Amino acid sequence: MYNPVYRKIEHYLYNYEYIDIQIEKLKADITNSEYNQNYTRYIKNKSSSLEDLVIKNIETERRILKIKKWKKLINKVLTHYKNSNNINYKFIILKYLRRLNYIDIEYKLNLSFKEQKDIQNAILEYIFFVAIKNNMLAKEVSFIE
Repeated sequence: MYNPVYRKIEHYLYNYEYIDIQIEKLKADITNSEYNQNYTRYIKNKSSSLEDLVIKNIETERRILKIKKWKKLINKVLTHYKNSNNINYKFIILKYLRRLNYIDIEYKLNLSFKEQKDIQNAILEYIFFVAIKNNMLAKEVSFIE
């Protein structure tokens, strides 16, 4: 059950509240790299320096788009669970956003450790399938040829 794809999903869940800050940092990196490029290197080898800058900016833009897609997906999942399954919604809030341990979650939601694991697995599987449907895990998931 615990493969790298689920770790990636949990990474985005745990860092959900910091996604906007992360995007702003990446945008600032693009701006700073445009102004702070090494001009002596540029003069010595014009195409290489310019190509490196363009490639870096394109990669950063792709990363920003990827992060925005994950934020949008998590928003949809939270809305879905808030409207359809309040326990799963509260579990996501407590486990990933507030980062409580299983004992505190057990106290607040009256769920045993096994029930929490079952809910966690169901949530991760749901996000996994929604991400596959939206082509967000193409590199991580390879289907049988």
